[in-house]
Amino acid sequence: MSRVAIIAGSGRLPAELAAALDASAMICAPDGITPDGLAVDLHFRVERLVPFMRQLDDAGIEVVSFAGPVHRMAMDPALFDPETATLVPRLLQAMHGGDDATLRAVMDVFEDFGLRVAGLAELAPGLLAAQGPLSARAPDPAETSDGRRGTAILEILSPADVGQGCVVAAGQCLAIEAFYGTDAMLAQVAGSRELREPRTGGVFVKRAKVGQDMRVDLPAIGPSTIDAAVAARLTGLCLQAGRVVVLEREETLARADAAGLALWAVP
Repeated sequence: MSRVAIIAGSGRLPAELAAALDASAMICAPDGITPDGLAVDLHFRVERLVPFMRQLDDAGIEVVSFAGPVHRMAMDPALFDPETATLVPRLLQAMHGGDDATLRAVMDVFEDFGLRVAGLAELAPGLLAAQGPLSARAPDPAETSDGRRGTAILEILSPADVGQGCVVAAGQCLAIEAFYGTDAMLAQVAGSRELREPRTGGVFVKRAKVGQDMRVDLPAIGPSTIDAAVAARLTGLCLQAGRVVVLEREETLARADAAGLALWAVP
């Protein structure tokens, strides 16, 4: 395999991807980002993106993989080099189209420079949820139905670039993941369960957006997701097979089993 550079964001995913690759992977991260459990070989600034890509080329990098969230950062106009400055109109236009458009534009910049962008499905498919039951307990008919309902909701919302998750209980949509993410959505559900029925039960559905570029920004769950689902009094999690990352898999499944949750993946 060609030498890979991991463009690391925050969280556990960069370290898990690095562990799945050989030791020659180069770890890069924007200034101010420290991925969990992973030493960074090279920090860079977005304002000097072209010199950074030249450093990758000089290091023999042919493939890059984006792993972990990177929130939009303030940029200093004084730090732009002339070549990177020419990319600004292109990137600003993409940013007006939402997160997906921005990510596609960034990947296009890397590929225009001759660096191929590869995703987890190619580099580390074992990090993705496999189809079928993942926990000891399979979903019951009501949970299966709520999972289907959540899937339909997310498919309808995908063109609006809203989010990758929702909560459904007894066929009712309790919450939709939006700008503030999964943790905020599940906390909202946890704080609202006493307001009306159903006060317990339900399924958290997590999926990639329809048509999403699978090389970057894949939805993910981990141990904290299980804890938040339990706090929200849910009984199941329904993932999209091959398109949702399961971080710290052993611990995540152990917590799901300890809580009696059904965790499964569907196409």
